Amino acid sequence: MVWSLLAQAIVLGAFLVFLLVAVFGWHIPDASLIEVVALQSDLDRSFLLLGVTSLGVLFVIVPSVRWWFGPKVREILGTQLPRREHVIFALATVVPIAVLSNCLHEFVLKQWMTWTNLHGGTVAFSSVAELHRRCQGVPFPILVGAMALGPAIAEELVFRGVIGKRLTSTFGIYPGILLTSILFAVAHVSPAHAAGTLPIGILLHWLYLKTGSIWTPILVHFCNNLLAISMVRFHLSEAIHISPHAVAALGCYLLVILALIHYGNIANARHPVRVSVPLGASN
Repeated sequence: MVWSLLAQAIVLGAFLVFLLVAVFGWHIPDASLIEVVALQSDLDRSFLLLGVTSLGVLFVIVPSVRWWFGPKVREILGTQLPRREHVIFALATVVPIAVLSNCLHEFVLKQWMTWTNLHGGTVAFSSVAELHRRCQGVPFPILVGAMALGPAIAEELVFRGVIGKRLTSTFGIYPGILLTSILFAVAHVSPAHAAGTLPIGILLHWLYLKTGSIWTPILVHFCNNLLAISMVRFHLSEAIHISPHAVAALGCYLLVILALIHYGNIANARHPVRVSVPLGASN
């Protein structure tokens, strides 16, 4: 989690320096002039900062992970392509886990708002509402790259690849998965969003260990992000109402898929992920 935040801070700082140089040249302007330019350009509410940070962080995360694991990074992470069966079953989990996570998000959001209203507190911002505000007027292909693909790669390398590997090696597989998923959820800031993210994090880590390829959780994470931004961008969430019976059916469907992965032949991955590897810096 620290890696991801540090990388975003570095990329954001570098991008702001680039903007200042592009606008003012190498001469240091007055602070008041910088403030005027920022307000006039609506930079504080622009998608530009968020998009550049989400994609640019890859240029920090990827080399850092390579340095951390050393020459055997491909073997340790499991960078081989997943088998076709793995891809099919993994993609089959996207919709049900998204629906179940959204239901949990909505439930926690209502409880949180009720609690804060009763205690006179301030309701924390909703990550979904913030995403909706930032998506307005942004071309969809840019949203896909900045909000779906970039975060999927960066977060999986950090949480499943680095943090998850350390925690599963230290505490065991299942406690490690739970701890990693909690950290993954907390990184999403908003309490309701964090609660909805927790089951997704558990699923992503479980798929990683079962399929033996880091590309499997990256693919599922990307599809989950893509589904979320598509629902927000095209205002589809308001038109879709899922009954409790449908939610229960999707939950049962998800359990069947997970059982097939666990007990079927595809559970014997050709390249299992190493969960007890040296966790120091590069060789």
